[in-house]
Amino acid sequence: MRLSDEEITAVRNSADIAEVIGHYVPLVKKGRSMACVCPFHDDHDPSLSISQDKQIYKCFVCGAGGNVFTFVQNYEKVSFPEAVAKVAEISGYKLSFDPSAFKTPVDPRKDALYKVLAETIRYTHYQLGAQAGTPVREYLANRGIDEATIEKFEIGWNGPGDELLRFLQAKGYNEQDMVAANVVRLNESGLHDVFASRITFPIHDSLGNPIGFTARSMDPEAQSKYINTTETDVYVKGHTVFNYHRAKQPSRQEGRVLLCEGVTDVLAFSRAGMDNVVATLGTACTKEQLRLLRQCSLHLTFCYDGDKAGQNATYKAAKLAREAGFEVGIVSNPTGLDPDEILRQHGAEELRAMVRKELTWMEFVFQYLSTRYDLENYSEKKEFALKVEEEIKQLSDEFDRQNFAHQLEQLTGFHLDPGAAPAPKSDNSGSGRVKTVPIRLNPSRDGKTNAEHLILALMLTRREAVEMFKEKLGFLLNEENQQLAMMILDYSRSHPQLQIADFISTIDEEALRQKVLDLSEWECPQFTPEVMDGAIRRLQRCMLEERINDLKQQILRISNPESQAALLHERMQLQRELRGYLDEEKHQD
Repeated sequence: MRLSDEEITAVRNSADIAEVIGHYVPLVKKGRSMACVCPFHDDHDPSLSISQDKQIYKCFVCGAGGNVFTFVQNYEKVSFPEAVAKVAEISGYKLSFDPSAFKTPVDPRKDALYKVLAETIRYTHYQLGAQAGTPVREYLANRGIDEATIEKFEIGWNGPGDELLRFLQAKGYNEQDMVAANVVRLNESGLHDVFASRITFPIHDSLGNPIGFTARSMDPEAQSKYINTTETDVYVKGHTVFNYHRAKQPSRQEGRVLLCEGVTDVLAFSRAGMDNVVATLGTACTKEQLRLLRQCSLHLTFCYDGDKAGQNATYKAAKLAREAGFEVGIVSNPTGLDPDEILRQHGAEELRAMVRKELTWMEFVFQYLSTRYDLENYSEKKEFALKVEEEIKQLSDEFDRQNFAHQLEQLTGFHLDPGAAPAPKSDNSGSGRVKTVPIRLNPSRDGKTNAEHLILALMLTRREAVEMFKEKLGFLLNEENQQLAMMILDYSRSHPQLQIADFISTIDEEALRQKVLDLSEWECPQFTPEVMDGAIRRLQRCMLEERINDLKQQILRISNPESQAALLHERMQLQRELRGYLDEEKHQD
């Protein structure tokens, strides 16, 4: 089965590139165009530019670029037909074929673990609703967790003994896969359930595949209240964000994502009507988790516990988030209660009100550091002032720098200079705050190369340029440029208009696709017959100059008088032709 060019074009025309990319990452307005943090490199500032006029995107740091299909292919790591099907789904286009026919096979090893984990979720969820789960449901109800929340988060109950093991064995699942998925463990006494006598909360990856569990004991004497799946082929704790697959769309709509410590925090906010909430399943926040969260929103609000450990974790994680390019906010929670307790004791509106009153980063810095230093002691006050000053100097807004410098002076009595706005960081690896890199089609000393690039750029914009190339020139000297010119000619035979976004779907070679994108962004003269003719004549002149120089070298190497005479005659003819080009160019000047 093959996708037709007509259907590919129809799907592409049905989708707006900003809408498709915005389905995956949050967009920001930049002048007349849209931009986003590039998901294809460690980007800190929005450096991926989206052209809705041309329906293409281009990152001016890492060079990634293409159309809607290219983006989906590279983002989701799927085949081209799968990308077409996904774009059709986003845009609401009804395909004439079954998208599953093109689905890339899942890694069989991971697929086996997904199946074991999905079966475990179904079994534990069923057990919670069965008679054996009645005390557990009562326990959850006393904690305010209602049936709707149980269904939404697929909460379950893994009973005592090895009930899950026996169930999975009866269903025919491989015991090695059970162990590899970490729902069953092997020790000296044999195979046993990992989460026996625990309430189970399933963990999913960013695409919604089940990858593990966090499980709570109901026994107040239990050594560990919560235990999590150990790292497996599908679950890496430092790369996983709990509830991400549900929260990514609400977070983009809200313009921020709330980051908590644990599962019950997420459940509390969900019960209060807030769905843009995720958890790191602990206080440690990693760079990999932040990279994932950047695809939800560039505004990250920390909702860690208000105790000392939670505040310490907030400070460390928020600094890391700011370095990663996030706008950071912190929910101030002086109550000493966690979100679940606030919800149960004071109601949903109280929890929502607390979130609405989030502190800015600098407000939190003042509040946090002032509790860590004795401001009555000169040495500690000095250290406090220097730490706060360091954060003030990182602020890009002049008003904020002056305002917080004034606050610091009032608090400490020290006069400190907030300094100028920090310069954007530069990093050759592409991980710094580099706004742009030079387009690879910068003017060259080689007039032939410039002429060929101008000819191709004009051919990509106007059909008249294609016709002039065909009639007056017909070929280019550079092999890659010639290949691209022939592809444009071939495409123009069946397409009255050349749309860059459609044309690049026909190109398999990445280097040629990138050249087309560079040419489409190149600031060159707009098409007129005179501009195209001038570019052709410049290239023809360069070709004459090369041939004349080549003849000169041949004449020096040949000793036969007759051969020399023939070459001299050809050279003189070409020189006369070259003078004609040069005279005409002088006349035009």
